Amino acid sequence: MKKLLTLSSLLFFSISLFAQGNIMLMPFEPLMNADWKAEGKWKDGSPFKQEITFSWGSQQQDVRMETKSYLDTSFTKFGLFSEGVHTWDTVTNSIKFLVKDIKGNEIEGKVRTKLKTILYEYEYENELGVKTYMTDALIWIKPDKYMFKVGILKDDEWTDVYLETYFFKK
Repeated sequence: MKKLLTLSSLLFFSISLFAQGNIMLMPFEPLMNADWKAEGKWKDGSPFKQEITFSWGSQQQDVRMETKSYLDTSFTKFGLFSEGVHTWDTVTNSIKFLVKDIKGNEIEGKVRTKLKTILYEYEYENELGVKTYMTDALIWIKPDKYMFKVGILKDDEWTDVYLETYFFKK
């Protein structure tokens, strides 16, 4: 009887979690229902400003992301720059993401999590066609603050950092 009670409790808990959405996307929960804002400077000295909003998709089966950023090279126009979606890929057992920007570019990659840190890993191709394997990291500091790093991460060590700043909950 005790085993049956334990088994039924586990089954109920599993069904309850499944009904709430994809448990594998829960690392994004602290980012939900808030606007996040960051400002800083890229390694080359150009300004960085971004606002991100995360929200749950249909029945919490995916995570949606809207990003506002500079829309021009003179850094005067600011607005909706990209939209993205994060999904759980059952084939690879990993979180995949796809971001589309207003210029028609698409970046896709995978998401790794380590404790409360979210790592976006993707291949970036510059204007000259040179491809670099990049990582964007949202490193949890406290509930309303994440460190944001963009660079090259190899074997969990940063070999080059192009941007380091902080996202704050607005």
